[in-house]
Amino acid sequence: GFAMQNILQNFVSGVILLAERSITESDILQVDGRIVRVMRMGTRATVARTRDDEEIIIPNSLLVQSSVTNYTLGDSLFRIRAAVGVAYGSNMDRVREVLLEAGKSVPDRVEEKDPVVLLLQFGNSSVDFEVSVWATDPWLARVTKSHLNFAIWNHLKAAGITIAFPQLDVHFDKEAPEVAGSNQ
Repeated sequence: GFAMQNILQNFVSGVILLAERSITESDILQVDGRIVRVMRMGTRATVARTRDDEEIIIPNSLLVQSSVTNYTLGDSLFRIRAAVGVAYGSNMDRVREVLLEAGKSVPDRVEEKDPVVLLLQFGNSSVDFEVSVWATDPWLARVTKSHLNFAIWNHLKAAGITIAFPQLDVHFDKEAPEVAGSNQ
């Protein structure tokens, strides 16, 4: 009875997907945290390929009943974001300029849309920024993000701006009381 219920649920979901056309073959989706390209759609399940060239079978009920991001539904524009922290002693206006230059140098970005640089927070060891650019091929998002990260690294280094890393300063007080039981 339960197996038949699942089969019927997936069948009805497949009919809904095929009728609505909200997901079609060659669409790029995010399902359960994975980016996949739809290869074939059936009445019971959808076959998709991951970026690691693995074919997965997705029950149609999962596509209908859960939140699915379709990167190619209306258009393929999407945003790539990269975070970076700089040292507190940096000139923040200069950092913003350099990060904008880095974003503009990314080869895979949509040139009609300017990069966005946001100062996110004042962290424990760094002032944290986010650089984002628009791109059109969600399948290559990791490659575009890599290009953005390299651009950020190279531009900050060329400008002499330090990318911060976690640090801890320890100060010893000469006049601190001795700890009980310590050997001298």
